[in-house]
Amino acid sequence: MSSANLVRWSGLAALIGGLLFIILDILESLLFGNQAYAEAAGTSAWIIVQGFYIVAAVLITLGLVGLYVRQVVQVGTLGLVAFVVAFFGGMMIAGATWSETFFGAWLAEAAPQLLDAEPAGALAAGLLITYLLFAIGWFLFGFASLRAGVLPRAGTLLLIIGTVLFPVLGVLAIPFAGVLFGAAVAWMGYALWSGAGDAALIAEGVT
Repeated sequence: MSSANLVRWSGLAALIGGLLFIILDILESLLFGNQAYAEAAGTSAWIIVQGFYIVAAVLITLGLVGLYVRQVVQVGTLGLVAFVVAFFGGMMIAGATWSETFFGAWLAEAAPQLLDAEPAGALAAGLLITYLLFAIGWFLFGFASLRAGVLPRAGTLLLIIGTVLFPVLGVLAIPFAGVLFGAAVAWMGYALWSGAGDAALIAEGVT
């Protein structure tokens, strides 16, 4: 399989991951918005929704690779830094979601009071680092992509806005915090999957 085709398939991963992220964000708000953490984590629906969040996180991270390769020349050093930070942030998000899914479900039965307690110490620091890396990486990637002008401009603007709003709305417990982020990733993924700019890929030697 050629590199150009791999880029297109990673675009499909970003498209599916972004759409899945939107659906799950809406479902999570509708199903668990009024429940305590321990109460929600003890349900089968929680495991299903969070399990698909893991899939979405992996697909979005795979899609990020293609989004970077597609514009590797144009985004320059800033794009490389943004890619590395966003990639590691995505890996850590997937790990945190796995823990939230399975470890959280176990704690909901064994020690529900721990789930409803505010994170502190190393756990609080780890969560903060994880979400900061994810948000900062994708924000910088959106900015570098906007400057590069390879991917759809509206999609990169939406990514910048969505990445800023995602953690802010999440901290404020406002529903549907990640919808704009998911929409932006899906939009740019579709641009790759649809073959937009394939001639430029060939010209850059990605064949």
